[in-house]
Amino acid sequence: MWLFLNNGDYMPIVSISLTSELLKKLDDIMEARGFSSRSEAIRDAIRNSISEFELSKFEEGNVTSTITIISNNSLHNVDEQLMRFRHENDDIVSGNLHIHLGSICCLDIFITEGEATRVLDFISKIRAMRGIQQVAYTIMPLTSPTQGCK
Repeated sequence: MWLFLNNGDYMPIVSISLTSELLKKLDDIMEARGFSSRSEAIRDAIRNSISEFELSKFEEGNVTSTITIISNNSLHNVDEQLMRFRHENDDIVSGNLHIHLGSICCLDIFITEGEATRVLDFISKIRAMRGIQQVAYTIMPLTSPTQGCK
């Protein structure tokens, strides 16, 4: 089946199966983010998944990234571990910010610049630390010196 659009284009209709719990979460996301339909929310999730997959294949070249970390500061000396790890990687960490979220959680933001493999390894090692609750990141390739970034 095909869905024909007003501009003369078309989209194939695809059927998927979801658990009731996953469907409820999808509806919550749809409402919170203002998507006009479940299909639009799913298309957005697929685009994000494709971007992350393509990024995982990105293995060379200089990149910059922001890494956002939420941790429980009452466990495993996470603050000290992160700062030690930050200093061990001064060659790729351009800066960081530390904020307290309530009485037991902290938010850290790291800004990195370096070879893609090093930056992705840095992110992976942070994810593996005990006490880390969430890690999200953005990563972008840097243009070559002849294109103006450096």
